[in-house]
Amino acid sequence: MEYDFLYDKGHHLLDDRLQRQRAAARLGVLRSAGFGSRLCTFVAIAQGQLPQESWFALGRLLTASGGEPILLSWSGSMFEYLMPLLVMPTYENTLIDRTCKAAVGRQIEYGKQRGVPWGMSESGYNMVDVRLNYQYRAFGVPGLGLKRGLASDLVVAPYASVLALMGGPEEACRNLQRLGEKKLIGNTDFTRPSTTPLHVNDAGNRVRLSGLSWRITRA
Repeated sequence: MEYDFLYDKGHHLLDDRLQRQRAAARLGVLRSAGFGSRLCTFVAIAQGQLPQESWFALGRLLTASGGEPILLSWSGSMFEYLMPLLVMPTYENTLIDRTCKAAVGRQIEYGKQRGVPWGMSESGYNMVDVRLNYQYRAFGVPGLGLKRGLASDLVVAPYASVLALMGGPEEACRNLQRLGEKKLIGNTDFTRPSTTPLHVNDAGNRVRLSGLSWRITRA
């Protein structure tokens, strides 16, 4: 893949031109080291298509939880923080390592606050378009994301706990057991979301997340 058409030479960053029409705050987060842009930048540098300066040019907007620094994301979802770990290394006590662990901790805390198993992330949910296709969007934790209204809807995605095996394995296993005990997962997988009140049984979404979960458990 060629990255030239996306590369902003002035800022040493990949630039999604579609995002220029959106809020400046969101564009700033999409260029953050706490978002998936770090994965794309990492791969492009490894391929020799971007200079190493691009890594250090990524934004580092910070907040804190439990005394730990956390890189802000857009929606505060588990997917945003932990998905890049599937294919790129992390190192103990670095900012990204501490961010990922603290994000899991904040998710656990938020689940306790809402009285539900934790694990908020991108998911299908019980809303359809004019063609009766289930909708899919990011759900996350207030305080981790800049997106407004994160506390308005509560969706628990079991695959988020599978992702969390890379950031807090013991806690993730306990949460998966809790989901199973409460029958908040399907009979055959841990990818069906349990939602309050937006429940959905979306086969297409489950296929994608089953693949992701398979990759993690065999890493």
